[in-house]
Amino acid sequence: MSVNKRAFKSADAPFLRAVAHSYCKPALPNSKSFWYALHFPALRKSAHTAQIEELAAICLRANDQIYVPGNDTLALNIRSSLRLFGGPKGLSRALRPALQDKLRQLDLPMVYSESASPSAAASVLLSRVGHNVLIPGVEGLRSGLGHIATEHLALDQKIKKRMHACGLHYLRDLWRMPSAALRLRLGRELSEYLLQLLGEHRTYMPRWHEQLIFNETMTPDASAETPADILFLAEHLLDQLESFLRKHHRATDQLRLELTDSKYQSHTIELFTRSPVRIKPVWLLLLELKLQKSLIKSPVISLSLICRNFQNFCPTGAYPGQIRLQHAVSDKTNPGLLELLSSRLGKDAIFTLHHQEDYDPLAAGNYLQLGDLQTTTRFFNTPRSKGFLTAGRQPSLLLPAPIPLTTRYQKPVYFSPLTLIQGPQRIETRWWTGQDIQRDYYIARNLQGMSLWIFRDLKLSRESATAHSCWFLQGLFA
Repeated sequence: MSVNKRAFKSADAPFLRAVAHSYCKPALPNSKSFWYALHFPALRKSAHTAQIEELAAICLRANDQIYVPGNDTLALNIRSSLRLFGGPKGLSRALRPALQDKLRQLDLPMVYSESASPSAAASVLLSRVGHNVLIPGVEGLRSGLGHIATEHLALDQKIKKRMHACGLHYLRDLWRMPSAALRLRLGRELSEYLLQLLGEHRTYMPRWHEQLIFNETMTPDASAETPADILFLAEHLLDQLESFLRKHHRATDQLRLELTDSKYQSHTIELFTRSPVRIKPVWLLLLELKLQKSLIKSPVISLSLICRNFQNFCPTGAYPGQIRLQHAVSDKTNPGLLELLSSRLGKDAIFTLHHQEDYDPLAAGNYLQLGDLQTTTRFFNTPRSKGFLTAGRQPSLLLPAPIPLTTRYQKPVYFSPLTLIQGPQRIETRWWTGQDIQRDYYIARNLQGMSLWIFRDLKLSRESATAHSCWFLQGLFA
């Protein structure tokens, strides 16, 4: 059964047409998910995502579960919004004026196709083909999709050519084929896609999130001449930021305050926290510490507070153990020691050692700055594998790059000739990268009493006739 071309058309919603069945009435669907897809043909050849982003922002009036399967298509899971709008046609009628106004502002044709069905893949396919079809139930998907040509399917071109060679020109031809034989002849990708069209398998699509930007400017009547005046004015901007974060249920760990003085010179103050927060006292204290070391010679006539980095707000106790530890300070009232040191010394002066299990010393340990601490798992909370370097055989603090050592009487020298007290420990790894290492590591000591971690490069020793360039200093023991 194909789509009834004489299906009723409402004056309020002339686009969506219901598939006519004797057992199915165009009412609220009973499926757990219901998808509404919009296809904009004018954006098909466009490589920019800004236009589809603006159109997706308009769809937030209907639902926040918005997915972008391409630069020309939007898909909304509207099952939770149907009763609010009185069904798919009511939602379509509510969004149409705003979408057409936005298309007019973008100088695009005010033409788009829409479809709604219980399957995400089916809704996207119907909208891209240009059929404004409403399929209320899962039982109507086979008949509603049967007339679509196989050349419109979201599959590889090779699979489409094989289907055409087999005489499979429409989806109804595929429905008649046994699923096992179809999977064996044309592959798993086609079989999985057909199950997605029928709503039996879930379709993966990237979910769209609104790009939030907070940018507020204040121009006071009287210029701010002291840090206290600047703090007083910044407090009003931080009040607006706190309201903005609470409204969108977000938190942030980075702010930028731009000050413009009477000579129209710009001064930028950046504030960072180790974990995302959304309360004003934390930022006020960090800003006060920053102003103590900032040199602003002229009165400030304008302040701008800018925030672009946002994370979902996580109150204490909302997540289980491991995740809660990463977000436990989202609603704290006082900044920690690292935040205070960062405000006084700068974020580049705060770093920590990060270790991971790897035989290559340069890959096993590196430095992380304050902004990278929250996204990295701490090494000391994870067990070591048996193949990792044992404790005491390697210094925790390594040099940024190995330092070549000279030799004297075939012994490496660092201020004085070195005595090898432990080793060798051979490390050969990373042959799959093309930059493999072959080294013999030793623990050495010089006459000054320094304990060093050195190695001999076996590749250089085989390639070079002299041995003075084969010894390197990797790290120092405390």
